[in-house]
Amino acid sequence: MAGGAGTSGEIRQRRIDPALAWLLVLALGFRIPISLFTVYHHADEIWQYIEPAYGLITGDWIRTWDIRLGIRSWLIPLVMVGPVWLGHALDPAGELHLVLPRLCMALASLGTVWAGWSLGLRISRKHAITAAFVAAVWVDFAYFASRTSSDTFSVLAILPGLAMLVRFRDQGNRRDALIGGFLLGLGFITRFPLGPALVIPFLWTGRTDFRRAWPPLVLGAAGGILCDALANLAMGEIPLVWIYNNVFANVVANRSHAYGVEAPEWYLQVLIWQWQWIAVLLVPSALLGLKRYPMLGATAIAVIAIHSAIGHKEYRFILLAVLLIVLLSAIGSVDLARLIATWRKRELGRMGVGLMLGLWLAASVQVSATEPFVINWGVGKAPLRAMRTVRGQPNFCGLATYRIRDVPFVSRAVLNRKGQTLLIEGRQAPRIAEQAQARYNVAVAPAEHMGELPPAYRFVGCMSPKKPLFEQQYCVFRREGPCTEPAGDLDYNAVLIRIDK
Repeated sequence: MAGGAGTSGEIRQRRIDPALAWLLVLALGFRIPISLFTVYHHADEIWQYIEPAYGLITGDWIRTWDIRLGIRSWLIPLVMVGPVWLGHALDPAGELHLVLPRLCMALASLGTVWAGWSLGLRISRKHAITAAFVAAVWVDFAYFASRTSSDTFSVLAILPGLAMLVRFRDQGNRRDALIGGFLLGLGFITRFPLGPALVIPFLWTGRTDFRRAWPPLVLGAAGGILCDALANLAMGEIPLVWIYNNVFANVVANRSHAYGVEAPEWYLQVLIWQWQWIAVLLVPSALLGLKRYPMLGATAIAVIAIHSAIGHKEYRFILLAVLLIVLLSAIGSVDLARLIATWRKRELGRMGVGLMLGLWLAASVQVSATEPFVINWGVGKAPLRAMRTVRGQPNFCGLATYRIRDVPFVSRAVLNRKGQTLLIEGRQAPRIAEQAQARYNVAVAPAEHMGELPPAYRFVGCMSPKKPLFEQQYCVFRREGPCTEPAGDLDYNAVLIRIDK
């Protein structure tokens, strides 16, 4: 690897490089609008992390099956408590408590831009600028940065941690090994299926250096895991038991199979579909980047291989691998551009670098605006519109979801209003809805079932304006008058327990 960090005057400087400073600003310029105008990538971001944090503040929250079975750690919800509390305190009737956590994640994601800069700077300043630029603007970096999920949380810890470990191998500073180990430990404990892949950077860093490398590495990693143990102890849970519960539920009992099972090659198919023609330049650039950082490439391959062996697959599960491949491609693209410039008997100057960055930006726009990625921009917006419409109804006192396919659908954090919530489902739903009218004055139902609601409920509107009526899943109805009976056996949490959702 060229240009070791230990000999670089730029790395020894305490002041931040102006180029890096501007790239961090650029990264925020992409991340802040995404934080404000997207809702979530997966519903887990709400029900597993924001909802429990909101419940700790208000005492009122929806508990899904995974919460009841104890397969989730309390670490991320406790981290989210601060921004959720502040947002709720500043805007008790609004949505700031949903937005601030996303903004905090976006701010924390700047560490990934620094990681790209640090890895690139070991080679040259052009490599640093390119890698940091790609980390700032590439759609996977920018879109997932603000997601309040374990997948994003782990990546935001691991990428800077890997850069710290590389720097330790260059400079031998034990503090870098300690911090890098801590960040990888934190990344592991928030997304434990990544554990086998993270063995690779630990072995690469520690090697046979049992006196200087392994003690800070192990101590740092233990510190990251200790954060999780303390968080669960604070909530009265036995530390790390949630991992056993998770494995038992999803591997032994196959609970995750209810959400879909894909073939082993699914991840490769999705990546090919997503990158399309961009792969023509991305793959050779990645191979050149792999020559620079074989450890990062091996880690990415291990992540994909491990998750390919698991039946239930989602793109977000291999986010670490995707970002590592993109970073390697960014670094390798400079080498590719230099090879082309040399072939043309020229130097790679500012114009060439500017053209290369422009191509990276154009490729990112291409990916973000076409399938399969383009569907992500609208995820969660219709349910959010439904909750806004519900809480905007005058004299709201009770909400019933009627034969909604998505269960759970109601989030107290998203609803953010006092009032009982009911879940009405099954073949007896029309009779139950008729008999329970005194318990709710607002209902949400799919268009296909709206005719089954009692006549007292008047149509307010459906929440997906671009879809035909028969495809509308979230239509709001209201009746005049108060709620005069408690939710009783139709209480949302009580029904979730009965139907094991």
